[in-house]
Amino acid sequence: MAIQENISLEEYKKLQDFIYKKSGMFFPVSRKGYIEKRVLKRMEALRFDKFDTYFNILKKEILRTEIINLFNVITINETFFFRDIPQLKALKNHIIPELIKNGKKSINILSAGCSSGEEAHTIAIIMKENFPKISFTVTGIDISDLVIAKAKRAEYSEYAVRFIPKNYFEKYFTKLENGNFKYKDELKRGIDFKKVNLVEFDKANLRKPFDVIFCRYVLIYFDKESKKGVVKSFYNNTAKSGYFIMGNSESLFSVSEDYQMLHFPSAIIYKRRD
Repeated sequence: MAIQENISLEEYKKLQDFIYKKSGMFFPVSRKGYIEKRVLKRMEALRFDKFDTYFNILKKEILRTEIINLFNVITINETFFFRDIPQLKALKNHIIPELIKNGKKSINILSAGCSSGEEAHTIAIIMKENFPKISFTVTGIDISDLVIAKAKRAEYSEYAVRFIPKNYFEKYFTKLENGNFKYKDELKRGIDFKKVNLVEFDKANLRKPFDVIFCRYVLIYFDKESKKGVVKSFYNNTAKSGYFIMGNSESLFSVSEDYQMLHFPSAIIYKRRD
C-alpha cells in the first residue's frame, strides 16, 4: 500500500482548523512540515493511504482514541530538570518566602503543560529542600496521555537529569539497569499528574486555587485569542496575590493586564492583581 507522500496546503488548513477547535493550539503554515511528518506516521500506523480517510476518522471521531494519539505526537516537548535557573531562584528566594510571610501554611503549585514531569519534580525538590516545614502540592497537567504516563513513571534519560545538583541527584534518584534514572517513589508525596486540556481548564477537577502557576513554553502553540482565554482561566484560578510564571522568552504583553510584571535577576515573574 502506497501512502500519500505529503499533505496539500488545503488539507493542512483543514487539519489546522480542526486542531485549533479541539485544543486551542494553532500551528501556522510555517509548521506544516513538522505536523505533516507526524500525521503521515499516524496514517501509516493505521494503514490509511489517503489523508481524507484519516481526517474523516478524526472529524467524525470514528476512532475516539486517534485524537489523543494525534495530540500525543504533535505536543511532544523536550525538557529537563532545573530549566531556567533564574526563575527557580525567584521561586526559592522571593515567591515562596513571601507567601509564607503572608500566612500561607500550605502552598499549591501548578505545572501547566508539564510534559514528562521534569518541571513538576524540580519544583517539588526545591520545596522539600528549602521549605521542609511547609506543606505543598505540585500538580502537573498536560493534554497528552503519553507524557502524563511518563511523568507518573518518572524515569528519565541522562540528558534530562544533567543539570541536577549532585547532592540532590543522589538523594532523589536511583540509576536503573537500562542507564536511565528514576525519581524515587517514596519521595513523590505531594506530586500529582492529570490529563487536562488547557482550553477546558476552568472545568478541570483540580485542587484550586493555585498560589503559583508555571506555564512555560506552552502558550507559544496558541494564537492570541486562545492565549487570552487560557490566561484568563489561570487568573480566575490563581489565589489572591498568587504568581504566574512563563518561559523566559514569553510575555503577557497585549494578552492580559490581570497580572503585574515583576523584575527579578534575569527573570520576569507575574503577580496577580487583586
